[in-house]
Amino acid sequence: MPVYFIQSRALQDNQLTLNDDLAHHLRDVLRCRPGEIVNLVDEKQVRYRAALSRVTKMEVIAKILQKDDPQIRPAVSITLAQAILKGDKMDWVIQKATELGVNALLPVVTERTIARPRVEREAHQIDRWQKIAKEASQQCGRSDIPMIWPAVSLDALLKNPPDTSLKLVPWEQEQEPSLKAVLTDSSFYDPTGQWNNSMIVLIGPEGGLTPPEVEKARKTGWISVSLGPRILRAETAALAVLAILQYELETRR
Repeated sequence: MPVYFIQSRALQDNQLTLNDDLAHHLRDVLRCRPGEIVNLVDEKQVRYRAALSRVTKMEVIAKILQKDDPQIRPAVSITLAQAILKGDKMDWVIQKATELGVNALLPVVTERTIARPRVEREAHQIDRWQKIAKEASQQCGRSDIPMIWPAVSLDALLKNPPDTSLKLVPWEQEQEPSLKAVLTDSSFYDPTGQWNNSMIVLIGPEGGLTPPEVEKARKTGWISVSLGPRILRAETAALAVLAILQYELETRR
C-alpha cells in the first residue's frame, strides 16, 4: 500500500490536519472519503496508520490509529551516478532506481552525454527529479526519499567522489572482472559477511563511457566490471545492476 509523506508538526493530540498538496491529492485526485485508511511517514521515518475523519475544501483531518518506530535502514547505502539521459529516460531511471532502493542519485555529464543541463534550468530540473523520487517512494512504500544531487562533470566526480568503500563502473567493453566476481570478493565484507558501509555505481550515457574516461576512473580507485556478453541500454544497465545489488544485500542479511 502506498505511503504519504507528512511533517510531524502537522500532528497534534493524535490528530493530523492537512491543507497542502497532500490534502489536494487525497481529496481531489484519490477522492478519499471519511473512514478511509491511509499510511503516512514523517521526516523522522516514523510510520502512522490513520483514518480520515473529515474531508473538506479547506482541509483534510485524520485520526492516528497506529504509530510505528522507524524501519531499520539497509546496511549498505547505494548511490547511483547516472550520466544524464535524453528525453524521459532519466525520469524513468530515477523512478525505478527509487523503487530498487538507491539512497541517492547523482546526475553526471560525460563526454558523450547528449542532454546537457542548462544553468538557468538546473534548479527546476533537480526539483522535478526530486518530486519524481518522492512520488516513487510513496508508491513503493519507502520510509525515505532518495536525494537527487545537482549535476556534476565526470572529471569533478572522479576528483571528489563520495566517501564509499566500493566504486563500480559497469562497462560494455570490460571482459573481467565480472560484477559477480567483485561482489563475492571477501575483501569488501566485514567479519560478519556484510558489505562495508556504502557504494557508488557509475553508469554511462546512451553512447557509453569512452576508454579514456574509464581509464581515468580506474586510476582513482574505481573498478570497471562486466555485466556479461550483451550490451545493455544505459537505462537497462542501471536497473540491472541495482537489482543484482539488492539481491546480494538480501541474501547476506
